[in-house]
Amino acid sequence: MKKSALAAAGAVAALLSLAAAPASAAARQAPLKTVYGWAKKSGDSAMIVTPYRARLGSVGDGDIMAWELTRKSGRPIRIDYTEGLVFRQVNKKCGKAPAGYPYDTSDKRAMGTKNCYPIHLYQRLSKGRVPVRVVYDPAGPMAVKVSELVLP
Repeated sequence: MKKSALAAAGAVAALLSLAAAPASAAARQAPLKTVYGWAKKSGDSAMIVTPYRARLGSVGDGDIMAWELTRKSGRPIRIDYTEGLVFRQVNKKCGKAPAGYPYDTSDKRAMGTKNCYPIHLYQRLSKGRVPVRVVYDPAGPMAVKVSELVLP
């Protein structure tokens, strides 16, 4: 009687370990991806990003840094965004296009630093294409952070 109880307990433990393996694999999250390129509006809460090769460099003889977007580097990606999105732009007024050099709010890496809401991203995309750096979860794909780029 003891041997059969032990065998049953062993069988139950084996089944539980097999059932837990897929659950732990599902709990792992794919790493986030980053894409540089031009974004345009696609519906109410999505954008289509056309990936370009991006290179950071200085403009003229000054200390002003800017991104150069050259040659497409992939197929367009439709990326959704929601209220949890972190959107940073280069203008002091959220939702407005940049006014020109020197940009109002950009960091040393020539990206926007002004914290804005996702509705402001929607407003910018409604007016035309926007040069962006998008960090997104490829499972959705869902945007996590969007930063507007400074162009020369």
